[in-house]
Order: sequence, then C-alpha cells, then structure tokens
Amino acid sequence: MTRKENPLEELEKAYAQWESLYKQGGSDPFYPDGVNLNLVRNHILYFKRQIEETRPLYKNSEVYQRELPPQVEDSYMARAEEIRAHAKDALASYKADPYYQYLLHHREELDDAGLKKTSILPVLNYAQALETAIREDDLVTMRRHERADRYLDSFRSCAVKVRDVLESQELNLFALAAQDDFPFPEEEGITQEMQM
Repeated sequence: MTRKENPLEELEKAYAQWESLYKQGGSDPFYPDGVNLNLVRNHILYFKRQIEETRPLYKNSEVYQRELPPQVEDSYMARAEEIRAHAKDALASYKADPYYQYLLHHREELDDAGLKKTSILPVLNYAQALETAIREDDLVTMRRHERADRYLDSFRSCAVKVRDVLESQELNLFALAAQDDFPFPEEEGITQEMQM
C-alpha cells in the first residue's frame, strides 16, 4: 500500500470486487473465479490489518465491521450454466462458419511453410479446444469463448492467408481440383453480414 492509498477506501473497493466476482465472475483466462475470490479475500484481510496498525479509528467504520467473505473452493465459477450454454452456442457457430469449413477442407494442401505462415493449425484448434472443454466441463476454457466473434474473425483472417498461400503455392492437379470443389466463401457470395 502506498502512502497515498487510504486503507478504508481500498477495503471498500476490495469488498465490491469480491461481490462482483462472486455474482458475475471474472475474465481471467487461466484461473477459475474461486482462485481470484480467495485472492481478493486476502486483500480484504490485508487492508483490515493495515487499518488496525495505522488507522485504528477506522475500526469503528461500517466497512471495517463488515463480515469477512467466506473462503470458497478454488474451482468455483460464477454463471456456470450461462457459460456452458454460451460455449455450446459458440461451438455450433464455429462449426457452421464457412471460413472454418474452408480451413478444414484446405489444411492438407498446405506444405510446412504454408502451415507455419498461415497458423492454420492453432486457429483450427480453437474449435477443437472448445469441444474438449465442453466434454470435460472446463469452465475456464469455455468462458474464453463467450465472445465467439473474436474467434470467428480469426477463421476469416486465416482463410484469407490460406487462400493467398494456396494461390502462390505450386499446386498439383489433385489439389487444384479440390480447390475448385470448395471455393473461398466470399466467392460463393457469402458475406459476414449474411452470417449474422
């Protein structure tokens, strides 16, 4: 705590943060809400100790007198059912996306340099990782996919790279025939607006 920080104000903020995390959850991409809730709980304890040691008159304040939030299981996740529902919707959107389908169809046509240049395998893994997370009930991974539009944008930008690489790459007759069978989505009149 810096000299300018008021431990009473910091305590108030920590209580508000704990309540928000408990009800709405956070956005930590790696840890469940429970881990962060317990961390905020430790901050509350810290600020209460600071008040006891440096500003004992604040011990009479309403915020200091508030009950300490309970320690929760580290695995606790707020909005668990909502996250599960969003994850299933996101996965369905990914699998139906024409750019994702384009990537699936053309990934075998890329040589090693093309795979590296386009980052197609990590991009395709977004859907595979979400499918695994749903199967294993990994809520932290599922929560990362609540805004599916970010991943859908990745499919589109990757598909553009793949198309460009395939156009410049020496294609054998079989790959050329396969490319004609599954054209780039925009060539079929599919636009982002039509998907929405």
